[in-house]
Amino acid sequence: MDFKTRTETTGRGNSPDFLLFFLTVLLVVGGLIMVYSASAILAQDRYGSSYHFFLRQLLWVGVGSLGLWVASRVDLGSLRALAIPGLFLGLFLMVLVCIPGLGKTVGGAQRWFGLGPFSFQPSEVMKVALVLYLADSLDRRRQSLTQISGLFPYMVLLGICVVLLERQHDFGTVVLLAAATILMLFLAGLRWSFILAPLGLLLPVLVFLIESNSYRMKRISSFLNPWEDPQGTGFQLIQSLIAVGNGGLFGVGLSNSSQKLFYLPAPHTDFIFAIIAEELGLIGALAVVFLFGALVLRGFKVASSVSAKEGGNFPGLLAAGLTGVLGAQTLVNLGVVTGLLPTKGIPLPLISYGGSSMLFTLVSLGLLLNVSRRTKLPSSLSGRAVGA
Repeated sequence: MDFKTRTETTGRGNSPDFLLFFLTVLLVVGGLIMVYSASAILAQDRYGSSYHFFLRQLLWVGVGSLGLWVASRVDLGSLRALAIPGLFLGLFLMVLVCIPGLGKTVGGAQRWFGLGPFSFQPSEVMKVALVLYLADSLDRRRQSLTQISGLFPYMVLLGICVVLLERQHDFGTVVLLAAATILMLFLAGLRWSFILAPLGLLLPVLVFLIESNSYRMKRISSFLNPWEDPQGTGFQLIQSLIAVGNGGLFGVGLSNSSQKLFYLPAPHTDFIFAIIAEELGLIGALAVVFLFGALVLRGFKVASSVSAKEGGNFPGLLAAGLTGVLGAQTLVNLGVVTGLLPTKGIPLPLISYGGSSMLFTLVSLGLLLNVSRRTKLPSSLSGRAVGA
């Protein structure tokens, strides 16, 4: 058995990191409570039952919890063998959803497959598949990263993802995948000077994607001055800021939000943090931010501890990539809701209503728990990791 194979099976008998699991449970339970609070009146009006969205979210939490359990126990060596097939599956689903008649269009964006009463978003599969592939490939091809030509296959792959996501009008996921790719290239040992090359190529592409789409330009304009079109592109941001402002320090009380009464669009999905801020106030909003910050910090601690223990190979890159995607998605959502970033359709992980997001976020966290078996961290958020 060679060193790489041995290290990929090391630590399977250890318990997953308890703090990482505990933070996940807190956010999921809090998310279920807020989904019900934010959606009950809307669900009663549309479907005749205030529990409509809550029960569907609870179902996805159940499915996602099973996915978390499986992902936390799967052998990483066997999982690694699925890196390339998983990548092709993700790309295949992304192509299929762009085909008229196969993909489901919601709000002008064709990003979903309709599965009876449920919807499935293949870009959520792609987030996990891309990180898994990059962790495997970058570990195997470390020597090629000493030359700038080693970047070529990763830039081509990212370019394909950008084209497919642009067809789906999913600019937010473009940003997340680009951030994950650059982060993992850097952690794999790529020099800063080489990282400037893909950034130099990527930024003009992102600018072109924004300028070539009138709707995105309107979003930029409404971000800079939402009152310029308060009943149009600026409406969502204005209602979100009103909700955040209404909450004050301690909030108006759970279930007492006024902005969810058909003022704020998508109060239980992308803008659920605004309802949290309104009902639970600054204190409640900061508590949510703290939990996400602690979760992301713990994920990176797992990644750094495993990398230091095993030489920075596949498990450490996998943990860092999954944590990076989770952290970036959280920052983007919070930035949008508070008016610090232009509006994008990015849900708040573990909190927002949405089956695909919940399922694959929990699977990602299951993989992170799996990697945490390979090391031993102190139970507190601070402190140095101790080798198992």
